[in-house]
Amino acid sequence: MSLDDPLVPADPLEAAPAAERVNYETGILLDAADFRDEQTYHRGRLAAALRALHGFGTLAGLRVRAPAEGDGELEIRVEPGLALDRAGRLMELPAPWCLRLTRWFDGQETAALRSILHSAPLDPCVVVDVFISARACATGLTPSFATGPFEGRDATAPARLAETPRLTVVPRAEADPIPAPQNFWPGAEATAEERLQAVLAAWTPLGVPEPLAEHVPGEDPTAALLARVAIPVTVGEEPGARPQLDLTLRTQVDNSLRPFVALPGRWQGAGLATSALIEP
Repeated sequence: MSLDDPLVPADPLEAAPAAERVNYETGILLDAADFRDEQTYHRGRLAAALRALHGFGTLAGLRVRAPAEGDGELEIRVEPGLALDRAGRLMELPAPWCLRLTRWFDGQETAALRSILHSAPLDPCVVVDVFISARACATGLTPSFATGPFEGRDATAPARLAETPRLTVVPRAEADPIPAPQNFWPGAEATAEERLQAVLAAWTPLGVPEPLAEHVPGEDPTAALLARVAIPVTVGEEPGARPQLDLTLRTQVDNSLRPFVALPGRWQGAGLATSALIEP
């Protein structure tokens, strides 16, 4: 997990931009805003189509792996993959991402750990969710004119904005059962009327949507849940005792709760390697 890059401007797709194309004519002077508007138009139309056609969630990969047996660092691993966020933006993780839960656990305050104690799926355990969200990073700084309240002539600006997703560990302090994603779209057995009703009610305005049940207040409401992680602990009987990691039990990773996009009739062209959705 990392903070937003201060050199990256806010994503215009989050401001519900109008579907306006730049009109090119001979003699018209163009500036940076015109080129940004050109990108925003095409990105916005693609995002609108992807969101309306597919919704949001995992498209391929992004399985979260449980720590290996005997791993004292409790390293969970997110495999490469591709997902859609709730604004229709593609989020591609090109390489594995890892989190050492032991180090994360040691960095938490006692009160915070006690607030996320649960009796299921392990008794006791602390529960966190892994989310993926869209993010941009500045790369390749290049000389530019200063903008805003600056007079420097040696200003720089990013030459590229890399679309690198953010992976976030979100503690779950709610009472059991912890909210999970729900899909209200009609299934394959739905009648034609039910499917039509769903289509007629499916439009939502552009911009940042309202949080769903699985979104914790203050976190990104466009993010998609990847997995729920239950970390076994022991808790002393004295009031306010700090939970301690129980390394005699395996940390559980549940990939089955996530929203995902599975298109009937998709051509895969190769065999699929399957494994348990809940590890171990």
